[in-house]
Amino acid sequence: MTAPLYIGCAGWSLPRESWPAFAGEGTHLQRYASRFNAVEINSSFYRPHLAKTYERWGQSVPPTFRFSVKMPKHITHQLRLQHCDTALDEFLAQCVQLGATLGCLLVQLPPSLPFEPVVASVFFRALRQRFTGDVVLEPRHPSWLAAEGLLQDLQIGRVAATRR
Repeated sequence: MTAPLYIGCAGWSLPRESWPAFAGEGTHLQRYASRFNAVEINSSFYRPHLAKTYERWGQSVPPTFRFSVKMPKHITHQLRLQHCDTALDEFLAQCVQLGATLGCLLVQLPPSLPFEPVVASVFFRALRQRFTGDVVLEPRHPSWLAAEGLLQDLQIGRVAATRR
């Protein structure tokens, strides 16, 4: 048995010159979903979305479509994974409204955030108590290589991102 392969972009904005390659009817998201089966909601990093917005997005795509939702920078960059129980609860209450189309949560960390075992353990255990779905981590500080055991224990994937 093989796992499905999801291919998408960070956002569903379609450049005007690409419009002919997509369905002619529907919202930008629906047109995007006519060609791709996944997308990253990058805007959640910058601002919260209403739960009903996530619900509408989830209902507007095929059932096999998946969203990856980026965790807010308030949690990752400002609070730096500490004292964020309330912020986690608010974020999760919003994005779980995607229902079955919620593919994973993306935790993208700033390059200035080194791995601190206690901070990381408290944060990811708190996240796991609240969310049992897929979670992936994109660390940008090399010290996070030491987190492999914790990530495996909590079934958190690691993003391998390359920069040009």
